[in-house]
Parts: sequence; structure tokens; C-alpha cells
Amino acid sequence: MTRNNFIKFRLKNIITILIIVIPLFGNAQKQGNIWYFGDHAGLDFNNTPPTPLLNGQISIYPPFGWNEGCSSISDSSGSLLFYSNGEKIWNKNHQMMLNGDSLLGHRSSTQSCIIVPQPNSQRYFYVFSTDASENIFQNGLRYSIVDICLDGGIGGVMPAHKNIKLIDTTNEKLICIRHTNGNDYWIISHLNNSDAFCAFRLTSSGMVDTIISHTGTFDMNSFAATGGQMVATLNGLKIAYAKPSTVNGFTLLLDFDPSTGIVSNEQTLNTLNTEYAVAFSSDNSKLYFSTVGHGEIYQYNLNAGNLSAILASKTYIIVSGPDGWEGMQLAPDGKIYISRAQRTYLSAIANPDSLCPACNYIENAVSLGSQKASFCLPNFIAGFNYSNTTYNCESGIYEQKQNTGITIYPNPATDNLTIETHDKATIEILNIEGEIIKTVKNNGKETAIDLRNLSSGIYIIKAKTERGVAVKKFIKE
Repeated sequence: MTRNNFIKFRLKNIITILIIVIPLFGNAQKQGNIWYFGDHAGLDFNNTPPTPLLNGQISIYPPFGWNEGCSSISDSSGSLLFYSNGEKIWNKNHQMMLNGDSLLGHRSSTQSCIIVPQPNSQRYFYVFSTDASENIFQNGLRYSIVDICLDGGIGGVMPAHKNIKLIDTTNEKLICIRHTNGNDYWIISHLNNSDAFCAFRLTSSGMVDTIISHTGTFDMNSFAATGGQMVATLNGLKIAYAKPSTVNGFTLLLDFDPSTGIVSNEQTLNTLNTEYAVAFSSDNSKLYFSTVGHGEIYQYNLNAGNLSAILASKTYIIVSGPDGWEGMQLAPDGKIYISRAQRTYLSAIANPDSLCPACNYIENAVSLGSQKASFCLPNFIAGFNYSNTTYNCESGIYEQKQNTGITIYPNPATDNLTIETHDKATIEILNIEGEIIKTVKNNGKETAIDLRNLSSGIYIIKAKTERGVAVKKFIKE
């Protein structure tokens, strides 16, 4: 090959690589770019380095002198949609969301909530919440559905879909992993006082499957021994599980099958009793733990080989002496950030894919301005693998204004609903999850719909004619 041909060959390959790589960066997920947590603290990862946000409404208030779990969500451009601490939801204007109070999660739950978009929808969001040991887990695992187009486009919790119970007495652990079909999600928690992991499948039709996996280690019920984080690798194939306790604490590494929802192959990494927070590196090869009260952070090399080799790879990164509960979270910038109560900054592991000491621990990594951290950082879908984009409530299908012409009355309705269309139409009634529950034909005049078999709630009327589709909402009382 001549020199000129070699140069052309290299340029061609470079251009090919750029064509492949640039779209990946251009389409990067930004739904996890805004964080709100701690005591009015926040960070904006749309900037490099992340910049502090001072307008957050999550706070520390009596009777507890701390808080733990929280979750935020933005659209695909990185613009905030809303955030929650499991008890309340705040909209993008940092106001209490319409009907967003009195959620039955608990701010002292380690992973009190997680926000998940409804598959095949850019409008509806599930806010899953967990109770805490302080409340004896009596509220269990629940969800509430946010319609982002309510309240003039800043969102509201739908009254008929608030605090819906999935299961009793789960502990304070809650994660979400994308299904292998690339569409659905697995919501994963753990039954308290058992060895059972629960995986709930969220589809465009709502919650459809519950998978129970018994893995061997019994998580005993005791106060302050059911906290600790559970996290998944970015690829969703591994789960780490930490239980801090001075008596029977442990840390586990497990396999997860995103196609079936089964948790298996439990391996015990440590029984030091005090591990609280866990985080995987972005390449899934390293696992980090922090401890309660001792100020320790350490690393496991998951590529070391068998379990014995992984255990032997344990390396202390820092031992800073007595300290608070240290929450950890892998961020969109690839760093692992560490939260400690009452600090006006976050610490970080700057290069978590690297073996210690090249992983590079930084004590004062990013400022929170005048605000303070608490025990945890926001909870996100594993790998920030979200499906929602930017939703325009004015042009979205659920609020289309077209010339097809559709009139419905009365609204709200109790037993019967009358629909009028200008043209011949096929009329579909859909529930809020998008399922078609009734289809009727209309010949361009009034059609009466019997509603007596429908449950109370919000429904969608979709009228299809030759000229297009018209869509309206109605409420069944």
C-alpha cells in the first residue's frame, strides 16, 4: 500500500468511527442530569463540571434530623420535569405538584422512591415509593402516576392512581432495570424478614408480572438494620445488596436476568456489618462500598476471577474516621459521587473504572454552594436508560385539536356518555395506561356509551375518521 493510499485508508476509518461515535454522544440520555437531594441541595450535570442548584425543596425537618431517599427526572434535553422524596412531589417550578402530597413512602427510607416513565408514553410517569423501618414498613411498596400535562403542563398526580399498593412490608431497597426488550422496566425490591427479591414488570399496559426469587440469605427484621442501598450495573446483569447492622449485616453480589426478572447466584462479599452504600463503575468491573460510622470506602475488582479472588481484591480507598451514612451514586459524567450529612460538598471517585489508587478519590469534589448533603443521592434507572423524551402537551396526541370534530357530554359522567362526531368514525375508549377497553362505530351522529361497567377514573376517547384523529379526555365518577 502506498503512503497516499495508507493516509486515505486511515482517514476513511477515522471518518467511519466519527460517524458511529458522534450520534452516540448526540443521543445521550439526559433524564438523570438534574439532581435534588439533601437539605435544599441540587446539582446540574448539563454543565461540566456540574454546577450547584440552590432552589431544591427537599429538606431536613423534624422529627428526623436527616433524610435519605429521593429521585429526580428530566426530559431528554436535560430540563427538569419533577422530583420527589417519597412523601411529596415537586414540579419543575419547585412547587408542590398538584395532588403531590401525602405519598406513602418515607424520607428515612434509604431508597424511598424512584421515578419511571410509562413505556410507550412521554406523558405518564410512575413514582414508586417504599416505607421505612421507623414506620415498621406498614405502607409497603406503592406507586402513584403523574400526568405531566395536568395543571397547565407542569404535572399532577392522578387521584385515581395514587398510593396503589404493590406488596406489603418490603424493606428500604428499590431499583429499576430496563427489560431486554428495550421497552419495559423491572421494579425490584426485597421482602423484609425473608430471602425474597420481588421484581415487578412495568409495561405500556401497567404492572403485569410479579417475579419472586428466593436467593438464600434471610434479611432479618430489626430497626436500623434494613436500610442500605441496592444497586445494579449499567447493563442490568448484576445487583449489589448492602445491609448495615452491628449484629447481622452483610453485603451480597447477585445475578439478574433482565428477560425473566429472576435474581440468582447469591455470593457473600463481606460480613463486616456496617456497609451502607454501594455503587458499580460504569464498565461494570468494579464495586464500591461505604460504611456507617467508620468513614471507610473500599473497592472490589469483579474481574479478579472467582469469588475468592474477588474477595482478595478488596482494597481500602480511604479511612477517614467516624463519619455519617455515606450514600453513593454513579453520575452521568462517569464519576461516583459520595454524600455525607451536613457537608456543603460531595466527595467523588473520579475514575471508578480503574483499580485503586488510580480510581482517584477526591474529598471535596463538587460544591453544593450554601446547601448541605444528607445520607443519600437521587435514585435512577440503572444506566440512566430512560425512554421518555420532551413532551409537548399542546401538540401531543392526547390533546390534539383537529378538524374531525368531537363532542362528549356530560363530563364528568356517571352511567352514560354521549359522543358526537361530524363524520363517520371508529371510536375507541382507552384507560389511562393506553389499553383499548371498548370500540364502537359512529355514523356521524350521537352515540351513547354505557359506562356502568367502568371503574371510576380518567379515560381517553379517540375518534378515527378519514380526515384524522380527534382525542379527548373524560372522567368516570
